Amino acid sequence: MNELEVKEIREKMGLSQERFAKLLGVTARTVQNWESGGVIPQTKQEILHEMTIRPQSYFGGEQQNVNGNNIAGSNVTVHQTDTDKLLELLASKEASLAKAQEHIDRLMDLIEKMQK
Repeated sequence: MNELEVKEIREKMGLSQERFAKLLGVTARTVQNWESGGVIPQTKQEILHEMTIRPQSYFGGEQQNVNGNNIAGSNVTVHQTDTDKLLELLASKEASLAKAQEHIDRLMDLIEKMQK
């Protein structure tokens, strides 16, 4: 993931750097840094990868929506509220994973101390 892809994802979603940052759980300055070539943590890269709006990359070819119309990545309409909800959910899940990792690290420390 590079700075051009980060900016492209953000712009395709119609988000400001501030809103994008909030949904990712980082500061607007961090997003600015990423878009200027700064290092993007692996966990954030994974979330950014999931945000790409190219459904055919994940599902292959054309898909049918509930009305039976064929859709492809170039003509898919992404509603802003849906995007915002998904981004908030992703940010929430990442925060939960970070807390779980902290607990795992503490437990590992306890196990190591008990083995000494």
